Amino acid sequence: MRTGEAARHHRVLQLFERNVLAAKQAGLARIRVSDASLDGGVITVDGRRVLNFGSCAYLGLNVDERLKQGAIEAINRFGPVFSSSTAYTSVDLYTELEERLKRIFEATVILPTTTTLGHLAALPVLIGAGDVVLVDSQAHASVHLATQSLKALGIPVTPLAHNDLAALEAAVVAPPGEAGRIWYLADGVYSMFGDVAPVTQIVALLDRYPRLHAYIDDAHGFGWCGRNGRGYVLSQTPLHARLVVAVSLAKSFGSGGAALVFPDERSARRVQMVGSTLTFSGPIHPAELGAAVASADIHLSAELSERQARLVAQIDLVLETLSVGRLPVPAFARTPIWYARIGSQANAVEVGRRMLRDGFYLNVALFPAVPLGEAGLRFTQTLYHTDDQVLSMVEMLTHHVLEVTGKTEVIVDLDQVSADEVTA
Repeated sequence: MRTGEAARHHRVLQLFERNVLAAKQAGLARIRVSDASLDGGVITVDGRRVLNFGSCAYLGLNVDERLKQGAIEAINRFGPVFSSSTAYTSVDLYTELEERLKRIFEATVILPTTTTLGHLAALPVLIGAGDVVLVDSQAHASVHLATQSLKALGIPVTPLAHNDLAALEAAVVAPPGEAGRIWYLADGVYSMFGDVAPVTQIVALLDRYPRLHAYIDDAHGFGWCGRNGRGYVLSQTPLHARLVVAVSLAKSFGSGGAALVFPDERSARRVQMVGSTLTFSGPIHPAELGAAVASADIHLSAELSERQARLVAQIDLVLETLSVGRLPVPAFARTPIWYARIGSQANAVEVGRRMLRDGFYLNVALFPAVPLGEAGLRFTQTLYHTDDQVLSMVEMLTHHVLEVTGKTEVIVDLDQVSADEVTA
């Protein structure tokens, strides 16, 4: 890292630390819940029971008895950890989970421990000398982290404005230097604002330009969306020959671990054989594998469609409510992630504090999780919530945002949302 870059990095860390400390002092960050056991929809914070609108367990599976039993049986068989790199040995639950995920995706999969470690394993193997990388500015921090490894290898990495496919196409048409392949890195469902990648347009560019490849992190789209829960990206398109998708099993899927989905066995095999974190990092723990196998069975059953339909109906309820309300929402998509943009970091913390006081826990979002000047509150929907609870939370949030900021702005119109934007 050059001196100027190191100084900038240090300044960002200072601001990051200050912001996290402010949120922590308000009781909104680095919280330890004190529940004797969890039911999914409620957490205990400082002795008070509050509705949890900060969970990514969208389908309500993370405390499902079947997943618990799968985890318990796995621990009884293998203990809490199988202490070996998968480069040497791994328990046969890996095989059981791989077989099920191959059925879900109808493609080749490998299983990193987390999506972050998956990106760090895959991207330096898939992307090589002469290639160029273009990354969406709002892609998950774990994707941007992996690009640091690429930069260290001398691979050019350029951020693009969020969802700016005109800029992407211009870069593909006129690549810098003697570029070989061009890789576009993005998210399927963006984790803070809940908006989505223009997947069909990206695929159209892949069809038009043979040198273009795409790698999309669909951590927040997997499970609650798509046939057998294959995710937002693959609900919009079949797996393209030059598209790799990463998903998390620790969110909607309710277990732990991650998966990388490849269009060809050769690429998957190479990443698995030489990917750094698939060799030098630890395995997915037995309890996570056991729970994941149980979750995969649910995703391969008729039950999944019913769960997905219930969640999408509730998403539509929030969509309709926000479209006629006064909450400043910067992006509108049929996903279970929503964002109230407040602007001032102090105001965002204050609104979050008031919501917690009134019995609702939401995620306060500050720089660098969101751009400077875009501080706000993120809230998520899960099947643990009733419609009345969701509507009460939105009403209270609107009240406090207006009370603290005085804003009455309506940013999004219901007409902007396509009826087939999400295919559950």
